[in-house]
Amino acid sequence: MILYLIRHAQSANNALAEKIRAAAGEFDELSYDDYRLNRSPDPTLTETGFKQAEILGNYLQTAQPKHRAGFDDPGGVEPGEFSGNPFGITRLYCSAMLRTLQTARPVAEALRLPPRIWVDIHEHGGMFDNTGENGAAVGYPGLTRAQVVDQFPTCEIPQAVSDEGWWFGAEEDLASCQGRAIRVAAELNRMAVEHNDERIALISHGTFLDQLLKALTGRLPGHEFHYGLYNTSITRLDLTTSIHTGLPFTVIRYTNRVDHLSPDLIT
Repeated sequence: MILYLIRHAQSANNALAEKIRAAAGEFDELSYDDYRLNRSPDPTLTETGFKQAEILGNYLQTAQPKHRAGFDDPGGVEPGEFSGNPFGITRLYCSAMLRTLQTARPVAEALRLPPRIWVDIHEHGGMFDNTGENGAAVGYPGLTRAQVVDQFPTCEIPQAVSDEGWWFGAEEDLASCQGRAIRVAAELNRMAVEHNDERIALISHGTFLDQLLKALTGRLPGHEFHYGLYNTSITRLDLTTSIHTGLPFTVIRYTNRVDHLSPDLIT
């Protein structure tokens, strides 16, 4: 099974972090505290982010082969055989957070695939801000089922997104995020056995995708390195089983590609 991991387009929180970092000269403890006090629990995309998402959708619909390598993308078809989905994506998932739903919409329209919410691929921390006493985390429920239906009518919504929302807690710690990444990795490896000929795309979040990549490559728990991913970047993994052990086996084809973005839109 081929797995495409796509980070959402630039959100208002991303832009806020860049603004604070530029003003401070670095992202130190003081500037991080400033960010946490002003961040949104469920930010929208910025104007740049909406542009990135539209370009991403167009790219996934119209991309041409760069060379004849058998394991690159687009691949598996001869020039002229493209039919609006050269990457061959068969299923499209996103988290229940607004920024991934907004990113997924033009992709879904371009590929004519219904976006499916997978609650467990949400960002580290969940739905919270730091407006509590002394900057304590305060949880928010997120979009309700009715709100998703109203704003994203073609989306497939699981029961985990209820009439009250989908997040019921304060701030998720890193250990819990890592455990969630391990669970998602296990489910993806199970899917790879049952659907080995599919190509699945997940539109998710920077920190969670870092943890998921580590989970898929057996590097959790651990803090030795970090996968840095640009907004709307594409990472490809091939999920299969080892010919020697029969256990899950991951091939990393590429990470953090932004071929579709002009330099001024890389964030």
